Amino acid sequence: MRSNLLKSLSAVFACGLLVFAFQNCGKAGFDSAIDTTENLASVGSDTAAPFAFNATFDQITYNSCFGAGLSTNAAYFTVKAGSYDGGGVNLTSNFITYVNSKLKPQYPSTTVTVEQMKSYVGETVENNSATLQMALRTRGAPQQVRNPTGSNPALNVDYVNLMTDLTDDRIMEPVFRSLGGVVNYFPLAATAAQRVMEAKITYNNDEGVAYSLRNDLSNNGMLALTYTGPTGTSAFAARMPSSTTDTSIAYGRGYTMLFAADIAPLTQAIAQSTTVAPNSRNPNNILVGIQETDLANPAANSGATWSCAQGRRYAIVKAADSATYCPADSIDRMGDANYRRELEIVRRHLPASQWDVSIDRRCVVPKSGTCYNNAAGTAEEAVEYDQRNECYQGLQGLANPAIAKRCAQYISICLRN
Repeated sequence: MRSNLLKSLSAVFACGLLVFAFQNCGKAGFDSAIDTTENLASVGSDTAAPFAFNATFDQITYNSCFGAGLSTNAAYFTVKAGSYDGGGVNLTSNFITYVNSKLKPQYPSTTVTVEQMKSYVGETVENNSATLQMALRTRGAPQQVRNPTGSNPALNVDYVNLMTDLTDDRIMEPVFRSLGGVVNYFPLAATAAQRVMEAKITYNNDEGVAYSLRNDLSNNGMLALTYTGPTGTSAFAARMPSSTTDTSIAYGRGYTMLFAADIAPLTQAIAQSTTVAPNSRNPNNILVGIQETDLANPAANSGATWSCAQGRRYAIVKAADSATYCPADSIDRMGDANYRRELEIVRRHLPASQWDVSIDRRCVVPKSGTCYNNAAGTAEEAVEYDQRNECYQGLQGLANPAIAKRCAQYISICLRN
């Protein structure tokens, strides 16, 4: 399958080593990236038209859970991102202005119609066959896709296409009808998955990969929302302006992520105090910050801000521990509008069919699978939910054999302001 996806590659080569490359659990770390720099100007008749689309996520969720078999369990992910409230796809003002100056109204209309715009966009070099794509890429070099093995990137593993071709009428229709307004639901799309702007990437086979990924994203990597190139380019090329050979830019958004060993509300509840601090040896497995960059103009301030609030750090609790640490909330809580709002945000990425959620305790319980199996995968181990206490990490140089309880894992939710 990978060889078929990569037939159109014109150049593939490895980038330099990362600052951090871990081998703690006998697995490869994020030690290389695959480059796909290409000539993206290959189709279309109008070479002067600007890029038509602007897209952004408005929610990014990080799940620190890891373990054998979780990569095939639909409930689990490493990073999930989507657009639900303010994010989505819209037409750029540059494209709207250009089209109105380029095209002539069709009689009897006195203005350029939406149907004219839709017919035109697919014939332009900058926009033909553009499809949104999410991947982990290199900061300052968005053509490079990062993964933990250094192998050629695979579809739906290392990069994920969202919805379908943006110049497909089923996607274009609501975007063009909005004339610059943001759209994040596409009712005409062929499948339920294509109707929403959402994707996930899963690298959670073991603790070493999870640790390596966090360090990579904090230093050299980024989550990227880009656009596929025209027909004839590689499947994971990030579309860039056809007039440039500068591979440090691309159309799309980059999201740099910061992780820390910070306090979660469950620890505050256990301690009955809001002024507690985490043990200094505990892992940096909570997402605490996101910075958004316009990849087409990375030197400029994008103007976007993100909030990774302490109140949106949800501890993952074993089913066996749920009665003590994550009991169900009272149904009466649904009468509180703030409670319903928070539950809606959490349920975007943790559906009720896969997770039990306590908003009051800020914890979740998976309905299948576990984050806390022993190394043999045969039984769950004890978990330290109180971050004031040191917990056990199974990584070379970090493991303390005197500590018996495993480190708690967390769901961290960040929202675009």
